[in-house]
Amino acid sequence: MMQRATVGSRLTSTDVRHLLRRLAFAATPSLERLVQGRSADAALAALLRESRRAGLPTVPDVVRQPWTNTALRLSGMSDEQYDGLRATQVQSKQQDIELIRHWWLAEMIGNNAPLRENLVLFFEGTFGSATELVDAPHAIYGRNALIRSRCLDTIPALLEALIVDPAMMMQIGMDEHFRARVSDRPAKLILDHWTVGDGAYSDEDVENLSRALTGWRLTSPAGREPQPSPDVKAVRAARRTGLVPTFVPEQADTGSKTILGTTGNFDAHSAIRLLARHPATARRFSQRLLQHLGVEVPNDRLVSTLTATYQSTDGSIEALLRGIVRSAEFWSSASRWALIKSPAHMVVGACRQLELTSPPLATITSWMKATGQILFDTPNGGEGGWPGQEGWVTPPDRLAVRYQLPVVLSGLAPALGIRAPGDIAVPVRLGLGGALAYGSADVLLTRLDPAPGLNVFEIRRAAAIAGTGAQSEIVRRIMMTPQFQVA
Repeated sequence: MMQRATVGSRLTSTDVRHLLRRLAFAATPSLERLVQGRSADAALAALLRESRRAGLPTVPDVVRQPWTNTALRLSGMSDEQYDGLRATQVQSKQQDIELIRHWWLAEMIGNNAPLRENLVLFFEGTFGSATELVDAPHAIYGRNALIRSRCLDTIPALLEALIVDPAMMMQIGMDEHFRARVSDRPAKLILDHWTVGDGAYSDEDVENLSRALTGWRLTSPAGREPQPSPDVKAVRAARRTGLVPTFVPEQADTGSKTILGTTGNFDAHSAIRLLARHPATARRFSQRLLQHLGVEVPNDRLVSTLTATYQSTDGSIEALLRGIVRSAEFWSSASRWALIKSPAHMVVGACRQLELTSPPLATITSWMKATGQILFDTPNGGEGGWPGQEGWVTPPDRLAVRYQLPVVLSGLAPALGIRAPGDIAVPVRLGLGGALAYGSADVLLTRLDPAPGLNVFEIRRAAAIAGTGAQSEIVRRIMMTPQFQVA
């Protein structure tokens, strides 16, 4: 088992790259300079410091104005009239959400907080998301911004904020989840995908949590109620007038409830606090974070250690990360090059390695869809997260699409500007941007950081034979290998 000698020892250059591939999408020169010569703890602290120091992204233009429901169904409106409004709204929503996908991709690629964005990706994928169920692009953006603001805090704090987040209320069916019409869907989704996980609760827990979640609805901001009022008989999406979470006391079940063995007058906030601090939730998030970071665990030791850390630190995300990077399992031979990159990890890492400042965001999102990952849309209608690992290359045609990443990026990258000591400065047409750059095959191999096993001589020879611009061909050939698919 390959590992560092002690927790406080300085990371080797190989260790530094392993850490950055897992925590920050990819090893880049600027990140390597940030953490070189540090211990694992100090390197993590530096990444956390940069994440906290980095400013929040600019709000995308499509959500700058307050949301208004452009498909309100008014009394007396015919089906044909409403269907026309709804079709126009759906088309506009899809276009706006696509722009928000571009905005988040640009943030992952270009900001100074890759660890933060990696955690946002983790939580978005863990909770599940479906744009089909969330009618408002503003809500999609708002949930992403909320996760970003809390992803370095504690998991219980994040969960309590999310319980009345507009997107999540729409996603799980909590908008107008009133005492008179209780559904078990919100409770089951929270238990299965937010907290303790399948098998850790009973039907009675579902029933009592469902009661605790009652009384909430999304309303208009004060003074902005639409006139005339929408048809009270219409489906909820057709009469939703705003995105302000509002508690309606008379519609809440205030009676005593027993959830996972604890009895009290639970409401949505107190119920999620109880669930967030449950040992099963601590264990589930420990397992999920290990999976996201590609840590191979041969036994239960590390999961149990992280579960205890979660409970003793009230779910501190920083403490969980520190426990992982201090572990022998993180640095073991079994864990190195064992993570199949998600499409987001792969493309964000590549863009950061190539220092792309204007990546083709629309083309990238189409490529991601073909490879099985759509930002803000997890499988099964948002009931669960992205598959991970072998799921990214199954069925096999997904792998063929992944190999086309350099083609997707072709023509829009600036000069790499890489030059190794002793290199002869010969300008070469890059192809990934139409600019000039310097760099040997060895330097490009180091920059792109694939798994070991590529023959530099063969890559250089094949690029020369192709005759289409040696550096461009080297970049393509490295990125179109199995070794580039893993981290």
